[in-house]
Amino acid sequence: MPMPSILRLLPAFAMLGLAACQSTPIKPMSGHEDTRHLNAEETRLWHSAVELDGRMEKADYLYEDDELQAYLESVMQKLYPEYGDTIGVRAVDSPSLNAFALPNGSIYINTGMLTRLDNEAQLATVLAHEGVHFTHKHSWQQRRNMKTSTAFSTGFGMVTGIPALGDLIALSSIYGFSKDLEREADAEGFQRLAAAGYDVRQAPVTFEYLLAEVEALDIDEPYFFSTHPALEDRIESFEELVRQHAATNGYRGEQEYRMQVEELQLELLQDYLELGQYQSVLLILGRPDAFVRYPLSAWFYLGEAYRLRDEEGDAARSAGAYTTAIRLVPEFAPSWRAMGLHYMKQGEASQADSHFSRYLELRPDAPDRAYIELYRTNLKTKDAH
Repeated sequence: MPMPSILRLLPAFAMLGLAACQSTPIKPMSGHEDTRHLNAEETRLWHSAVELDGRMEKADYLYEDDELQAYLESVMQKLYPEYGDTIGVRAVDSPSLNAFALPNGSIYINTGMLTRLDNEAQLATVLAHEGVHFTHKHSWQQRRNMKTSTAFSTGFGMVTGIPALGDLIALSSIYGFSKDLEREADAEGFQRLAAAGYDVRQAPVTFEYLLAEVEALDIDEPYFFSTHPALEDRIESFEELVRQHAATNGYRGEQEYRMQVEELQLELLQDYLELGQYQSVLLILGRPDAFVRYPLSAWFYLGEAYRLRDEEGDAARSAGAYTTAIRLVPEFAPSWRAMGLHYMKQGEASQADSHFSRYLELRPDAPDRAYIELYRTNLKTKDAH
């Protein structure tokens, strides 16, 4: 498989780093005030990160939802109250599993990651970890081998000019943190998690399902994990931290979290279907607790995954999923349409017509109304003969 273009640049970036390596220790920040006392190198890198933020905004990479944005910020405030709004968090509109921190306190988490988490405590685990990368100046510790912020910015320009989303994440991976820094972020982030009153036992659970998905889909080093210790190591590390903490019950925030991501979960399922990633949908919705974690209308998307995969037995599986969606969420119009198409394909005109009729009752302004009415006319004509 050809090496991604961004990865081919790694040797060049490494040479830039060797030319400017420093050995001066970097002191972690202790609060918002410390951001006003940066040295020249740190300031240059900070401004480069601000420029990157602007590019993310202009290139429309961010997932815009005011309620979700306020929720993410509220979780970050619980974890890092002394930093005020210095540490910001935004959702990136991407189905991939990723989260990363920039040296100016901007933290990004992909919508794909958000939909994989079960509760607020798991979200806080990821955000607390990424926050440590900022507060402990891990970007500067790992990236101070770049001579200037100009070299940092040039790296982005060398990729695409205005970098694509994948390139931004890949670049973050290239400038990834060492295992020691990652473990420090895990340990310090764990303390933040505990101090904020979260159920720290959710920390290892955060990564257990992700590991299962990575293995099941044979994902080759997703970016979030390529810059972090192996998932197995991270799970073991968090389990040890939990044992040392003698954890008691803390806040999980399951209901609150599900309310925030419910719509997003369905959008991501649709994205996977449009990308032809049917197996991802089948894996996500194949979990024993899938329909506790996901809205019941997700049964429709399970049916779509089977229909589009179109392997032996999938027609019956898709019909079963559509039927379940109709039974559990009868007001969800797409399920009626899908079942109508299924019956039409099977030659069951009466059943097809009744399902199409119900679909149009639920969606009188359906964009495909003319087509559905044409189907119904043809079905009645065939039935008459």
